[in-house]
Amino acid sequence: MALPQRQSHIVKQKTGPDDPILEETLQEALKQVSSDDVIAIADELADRRARLFLGLETDSAKLASSFAEIAAAVTHTRANARIITNYFAQSDYTIFNELLKGDVPTPVRVSAFIQKMKALDTRLALELATGLLHNTSPNANWLWTRWLWDPTTGTGILPLLAGSTHNLLADNLADGYARVGVVTAMSMKFAEGTGLWTDELVANEKRAQFANSAFLACAYNVYLYGTTSWRLSREFNNLLPSLPNMARKLLGLKKIKEETGPSLQDGALAP
Repeated sequence: MALPQRQSHIVKQKTGPDDPILEETLQEALKQVSSDDVIAIADELADRRARLFLGLETDSAKLASSFAEIAAAVTHTRANARIITNYFAQSDYTIFNELLKGDVPTPVRVSAFIQKMKALDTRLALELATGLLHNTSPNANWLWTRWLWDPTTGTGILPLLAGSTHNLLADNLADGYARVGVVTAMSMKFAEGTGLWTDELVANEKRAQFANSAFLACAYNVYLYGTTSWRLSREFNNLLPSLPNMARKLLGLKKIKEETGPSLQDGALAP
């Protein structure tokens, strides 16, 4: 005779997206990141651009010599960085010239570059292409990562902020990249109501170039932390890094030393 099923002590029963406990944990998760965290992350992105990405569009030798570090900067896992590095290990890095400084519109350049990378996962190729473009010319170009918008699964922070996937659906990569840019810009309307988007964030020109990316990475992790805290046990939540450091990981930045204190890691939000 089969034994009765035992409810998991890790995953709680889900009562639906309007669960008041979910709303409460999302609000508590928002408290785990401050406007100072967003500013710090934007500053780190600006510093990294100056050190690693500035001038790449005209210097393929610099791109080649720094490629492993660049790959780590445009992906959020070491495994993906290795895949990119190994894929281009025997390449002539002038292949990136047309992407970084071509004469055609950027969405067309992105699409053409991805189509050449037939043996590389499309999402990873997009993260590489748009990561290079955004970090070399952040005011003119934007990111398209799977945590922003993954059309294969219909997930990401952009459809959450926009309220639907409608404005992100596209028939081709060029149109898809253009739509991601539009929704990214639209999402800043939401940012202004969170308390994380401040005058100080955008007052500095170098910092302001990365304000969108810093905010969106933090917003994604507010949602991730909130839903994780809602669905998982106290013991599991204790294993999670801080929300700002999770945002840094998404953006390919190094985490900073975490101070001790009440946080999700201490199970403050777990029942």
